[in-house]
Amino acid sequence: MEITTTQLVDSLLLPPGGPLILGVLGLLLIRVGLGRKLLALSILLMWVFSMPVTEDLLMTGLEKYPPLTEIELNTQQADAIVLLGTWRYLNAPEYGNKDTAGPNMLMRLRYAALLAKKTGLPVIPSGGFTNNQGDESEARIYADILRDEYGIPVEHLETRSQNTWENARYTAQLMKKLGMQKIFLVTDAAHMPRAVYAFEHNGVQVTAAPTGFFSRSKQGYTWLDFMPNPHAVSGTAYALHEYLGRFVYSMK
Repeated sequence: MEITTTQLVDSLLLPPGGPLILGVLGLLLIRVGLGRKLLALSILLMWVFSMPVTEDLLMTGLEKYPPLTEIELNTQQADAIVLLGTWRYLNAPEYGNKDTAGPNMLMRLRYAALLAKKTGLPVIPSGGFTNNQGDESEARIYADILRDEYGIPVEHLETRSQNTWENARYTAQLMKKLGMQKIFLVTDAAHMPRAVYAFEHNGVQVTAAPTGFFSRSKQGYTWLDFMPNPHAVSGTAYALHEYLGRFVYSMK
């Protein structure tokens, strides 16, 4: 239920849904001055949300945790590597119509496998049945990929969670049973602040191990970064989702 509510809020508020709904409302009220203003605002917002510079600035504000260094990897004590799940690739025809990891998840999987090989620590995938889709939990899918494609055996899974807060809560419960307290946490760099907040508030000691850095503000901008771009809309929506999620979590 919470997943459905989150998706509904994202669809109604975040781009492209939010500006489009505002534009439709403006068209319905076009005969009055307010309608024309709403329509103009929707076009302006859609342009702003479609600019790569907007995506970059929002991502820069989220990606506060730097990449894990070799020194940190060798000196930070941890009991396990926790791998957080994200949207799956449903009914993949090239994999026999089975669910598998999507593009963003593959970055996380690859990095978790690298850390596991460097440290010898166990990997705990975390993720359940989002939207009740599929025959396997996200964690089980990721465990199979780690074993079959990276040679990393997985002994423990967290398969009940449907969001980041539940990732933290249920993984913390599993860790307590296993006598674990400290982890390397693997997720996207933009998602890391919210994930660390959730895990620390559930009593887990976290060393952030982010992957998937999308900001590039230090490289400077060109005029193309101010032009509409379909990929920027997706990145902007993701970043705004994270800001909204951090606000909601701060209220817990």
